Amino acid sequence: MEYKKFSNTDLKVSAICLGTVNYGTAMQEADAKRQMSKFLDMGGNFIDTAHVYGDWEPPVTARSERVIGNWLKETGARSSIVLATKGAHPRMDTMHIPRCSDEEITADLDGSLECLKTDYIDLYFLHRDDVSRPAGDILECLEEQVRKGKIRYYGCSNWQLNRIIEAQEYARLHGLKGFVCNQLMWSLAEINYDNLDDKTFVLMDKSTYQYHVESNMNAMAYMSVAKGYFARLSKGEKLPWSIEKVYGNESNRKIFELLEEVCGDTLTVTDISLRYLMEHPFASVPIASFDNDEQLEESLRACDKDIPKELLDSFSRLKSF
Repeated sequence: MEYKKFSNTDLKVSAICLGTVNYGTAMQEADAKRQMSKFLDMGGNFIDTAHVYGDWEPPVTARSERVIGNWLKETGARSSIVLATKGAHPRMDTMHIPRCSDEEITADLDGSLECLKTDYIDLYFLHRDDVSRPAGDILECLEEQVRKGKIRYYGCSNWQLNRIIEAQEYARLHGLKGFVCNQLMWSLAEINYDNLDDKTFVLMDKSTYQYHVESNMNAMAYMSVAKGYFARLSKGEKLPWSIEKVYGNESNRKIFELLEEVCGDTLTVTDISLRYLMEHPFASVPIASFDNDEQLEESLRACDKDIPKELLDSFSRLKSF
């Protein structure tokens, strides 16, 4: 397993982060626990969740965190895991109302600690922003949680670039560490943003990418394999409209043509999709969720694939940045 050192931290994480969005909902608890154990056995040490994951199936809340917490308690694996979770997400039925006050951030964090059955979070993300609040005020709340030992480092998810810059400038002026990681929507595939159901998702774009290069800020990519868009095409599957509307475009058709040309016995679509996200001037880690062992094993094998930079660059040139 390849590991990456996150800059401005002492975190050393596996090249793939295990996504757990479906734990306790689409994936039953027993299967989720078995998957986490297999991930750990195969060298993975980075697990990502969120306090809101599973809230789409009431009345139980934080289903994913609860499953992970039960597994951590049963296995005693907490010290072997770099654990990331996210808070300050709007309520599912009022997505237009931010939840990023000090009280809401603290309540979500305390809830996560309880559900995860741990005393601290290695990397805590704000899942959404509240642009009406000065970014510095939000950082001060997070810094207080660091001083209390509840979190080690903190990051942002789905924050616009101008807000990240505002926060980091405040951190610089006040001697704070600031955000150490940005979690955003990013994959080999070009995204039709106008067709996203959730317009609060923030995508990696040219300006944001350049900021990461210049600042050396770490990045984590969610929806890293574009819901299997290229893999499904390679198998001749008919794509559901929910996927086609987001990823069906001319750039992706050209990317798929190149994938068909270079993939074969030694390289798979998954290999290139994941390695594309790992090879950048800053530390970048794809978050991947798996329906079965076969998917997990193929993705972890991709960590050890040596793909020429020239080939990965050829895919980059087919994208908008």
